[in-house]
Amino acid sequence: MSESQFFYQGFLSAIQHKIPQRGMLAKTITELIGIEKDAVYRRLRGDANFSFTEMALIARNMGISLDSIAGIENLQSKPSKMNISRQVNPTEVDYEMFEGHVNLLKSIKDEPATKIFGAGNQLPHYLYQDYEYLTRFYRFMWNLSSSYGTACPYHEIVVPERLFFLQKESSRYARHISSTLYVFDSMVFQRLVNNIRYFARISLIKADDVLLIKNDLINFLNDLEKLALKGKHEETGNEVSIYISETDCDTNYSCLKSKNIQMTLFMTFILNAIVSMDDDVFHETTTWIRSLQRTSTIISVSGEITRNAFFNAQRDIVDRL
Repeated sequence: MSESQFFYQGFLSAIQHKIPQRGMLAKTITELIGIEKDAVYRRLRGDANFSFTEMALIARNMGISLDSIAGIENLQSKPSKMNISRQVNPTEVDYEMFEGHVNLLKSIKDEPATKIFGAGNQLPHYLYQDYEYLTRFYRFMWNLSSSYGTACPYHEIVVPERLFFLQKESSRYARHISSTLYVFDSMVFQRLVNNIRYFARISLIKADDVLLIKNDLINFLNDLEKLALKGKHEETGNEVSIYISETDCDTNYSCLKSKNIQMTLFMTFILNAIVSMDDDVFHETTTWIRSLQRTSTIISVSGEITRNAFFNAQRDIVDRL
């Protein structure tokens, strides 16, 4: 048995020890993670696996220590999980992972005082996933490098309707978060445009497709500017603060906080993530983001001159495509 299988079996044993009666256990888990009871029974039977996020939420509410299950004794060693989902031609297991995140966001959408903190040198996925051709480009990039992908030109990348729907649902529920903070690397659009131009130059993206991506980027910038101007999501009225960093963002962080969840995502391989539900990791990451915020310039609501200059500069960059 591998270490991951040993850990997973330890988790199942722990929750069954807490609530030995199977029907009551299934009911409790259904209420905790917001999925259908049949899906819970499939996980308990071993036909499907709980995601790491689901496990952490269950463990937190049942008073189970994942550290103890994993045999972690060093206080500076924190449990985490690498989520490597297939972003092109996803399997049913991948869809369960995507659906798990959507269900998590859905389960907390009516909670007060929920928060998202994000910082990095890549566009936030909650913002760009509504744009079909931009989404396809990120999947094209992932497909070129991942061992799960098969390198192919941009025009051969297809985002399945089911996956695109889940992405849009993820973005929709993220707009229900009470307060969101984004810190953008000042070079985020320049880097993205440089990548698009490079792949067009080596004929992996056709000229017509470049124009489609460019149009998405123009629409994205227009929508982002409206969001920055109002400082809130139009459909929910929830607060959004946007900053432009004066220093380089070395990686992409995202944190989600609710009444029972403190989740940290370290974005890897463009579209995958290392996930931690540890409170100390969450605190350290949000401290880094807040530190970055202090050396950044706000462009939401206030800072009109800076905001106009930033968006004019980004449009000039995109116009070069």
